[in-house]
Amino acid sequence: MKSFFYCFDWDSFWMNVLVSLIFLIIGILISIKLIPYFTLKLIYKKRRKFILNKVSFLIQEFCDFLETNTFVKPELKKQNLSIFTSKKDLKTHHFVALIRYNVLEEITALKINIEILEYFSRLSPNEKFNKIENEKEKLIIFRNKLESLIDIHSLDIEENLLSEISDLCLKIRVFERKLKYNDTPDDLIKKGLMKRTSIFGVKELSEIYKLTLSIIKKLLELDFIDVEIENN
Repeated sequence: MKSFFYCFDWDSFWMNVLVSLIFLIIGILISIKLIPYFTLKLIYKKRRKFILNKVSFLIQEFCDFLETNTFVKPELKKQNLSIFTSKKDLKTHHFVALIRYNVLEEITALKINIEILEYFSRLSPNEKFNKIENEKEKLIIFRNKLESLIDIHSLDIEENLLSEISDLCLKIRVFERKLKYNDTPDDLIKKGLMKRTSIFGVKELSEIYKLTLSIIKKLLELDFIDVEIENN
């Protein structure tokens, strides 16, 4: 036994240990980095059609809501946005939706926000109440659609976008709850004992539109979405 260890080639042994350790570390790095990367890439490729369909549907819901926007001045309707999936993949390329004003421009959200505030400043308290109630009904329908989408079809939607959409739904719920304060004096108003002097919810409404425009802008900037800008 002593002669075995005495004659043992320790230099070769430790060299083999060192080489094996290097390959072990390389193998671990490949397992941690490259295998998940290529696995996710393969999954994304296989699910690309489903991702496109979900994002397309999401864009359509936002476009449908924005088409009902009454706070758009004629100056903002100088350009249409035609939305398609990317032409790079002809198998899945299709028309998605149309927006009759350019939501990609930063100035659009600012002008709509200003128009909301100025619009309500021109109305009487009762007119403000009726208008904000109409907006509430539109937003409830919009929120219900978005919540159904993120509850059932949230897979494959980017986490940041999903978070912002959830935040938008929450803001709409807060808006709905705040409007209940507008109903408090209704009995006295109907009896002629008091007049409506102000309403709640205008600021919240402007914030909802601001976030909505921010989200649709991010959706249209996804790499598998193409947008064609047409002048009216």
